[in-house]
Amino acid sequence: MRFVVMIEYTDLAARERALPEHRDYLAAGRAQGVVTESGPFADGKGGMYILNVADEAQARAFVAADPYTAAGMRLTLRQW
Repeated sequence: MRFVVMIEYTDLAARERALPEHRDYLAAGRAQGVVTESGPFADGKGGMYILNVADEAQARAFVAADPYTAAGMRLTLRQW
């Protein structure tokens, strides 16, 4: 199943602090075949990534473990 994770940057300073860990997390997901695409939006207000996982529970677990979640960014999961 594919899911889109939309990210809204709610605190730019917190985003900058969490960015290296977030990038490493997505790179690991990409290496495992879980993350298929990712990147920030051109307007600098957010970004998105696409997950290819077995089910919604796995997608929710991936989002919950994203360092951006702990940093307070707003992540919205939608099945695609």
